[in-house]
Amino acid sequence: MKKSTANSEHYKWGENCDGWQLLKSDTLSVISEKMPSGASEILHYHAKSQQVFYVLSGEATFEIEGEIVVVPANESLHIPKKVWHKIKNESEEDLTFLVISEPDTKGDRIELLEFSDEHQTHVKNLNYEWLEKYFKVEAGDERSLADPRGQIIEKGGFVWVVRIDGQIVATVSLLKKLNGDFELGKMAVSEDFQGFGIGQMLIKHSFTKAKELGISKLFLYSNIILSPAIHLYRKFGFVETELESGLYDRANIKMVKNF
Repeated sequence: MKKSTANSEHYKWGENCDGWQLLKSDTLSVISEKMPSGASEILHYHAKSQQVFYVLSGEATFEIEGEIVVVPANESLHIPKKVWHKIKNESEEDLTFLVISEPDTKGDRIELLEFSDEHQTHVKNLNYEWLEKYFKVEAGDERSLADPRGQIIEKGGFVWVVRIDGQIVATVSLLKKLNGDFELGKMAVSEDFQGFGIGQMLIKHSFTKAKELGISKLFLYSNIILSPAIHLYRKFGFVETELESGLYDRANIKMVKNF
């Protein structure tokens, strides 16, 4: 049977956006979507699926790991897996496009959200989970995790959370220090969701934000018993630097990434 928007499953998403499932299998999905002027989706990536977006009408504006790409009608864009992206309609007319996913993206959408107050308990619990497993929760941790907005965001920092199928599973922060430096910290991934590359994606997004702000370097504090984390930091270009005392009792290594 021929498929069109007239005889396909219809659903609503995002900011008054419409979608029609034209084809769906374990290996391939084709969706027709329509976005009104001014609409935007949440920054996200797919752990296993690559996608091709084909613009039917209007003009699509993509944000891809901090870069802006504009795709006009009758042109397409390929997004590999594990690449942060979102699509926006900044034109005055409706945007219609096809999304071809290989394999199907069901259960594969990993969303990155800016912190809101409803996330406070999740940010706290995710950090307490690993702190209590390996070390202890220190007084500074208690203060910042009890009030991320007041202790981090209102002091010039940033907090993000990762959502999968409605569940908050990870978080990371950029903390602005009194001397103007920024610390990459308060990063935690739920044990049930480790191995999906979420930690790598959080670091990549933090780098994108740092470059956007003109930050020349990021610091982090860790402990050498967390060998997988240390390996990850080195992979992303962090190198060891002199560790000052008094910030975290658990820290026995300080690392810096220069941009």
